[in-house]
Amino acid sequence: MMRWLRLRRMRRAFRAIPERDRAIFGSVRFDDCDYIETAERHGCTVAEVEQTIARVILALDRAERDKWP
Repeated sequence: MMRWLRLRRMRRAFRAIPERDRAIFGSVRFDDCDYIETAERHGCTVAEVEQTIARVILALDRAERDKWP
């Protein structure tokens, strides 16, 4: 499948994710924060950060594989 089509689906899926989840994901993946620092930054627990990262990665993976609703 064409790379641009997969990326377009992933962008669409990322925009559909709640803002807080995108912010947490961005702190870990783009700002290079560890889970503890991210939890402190966003006022949540490390477990919530772990769950959020897993949820976002799963959504992006589904979108890449064309299983996004």
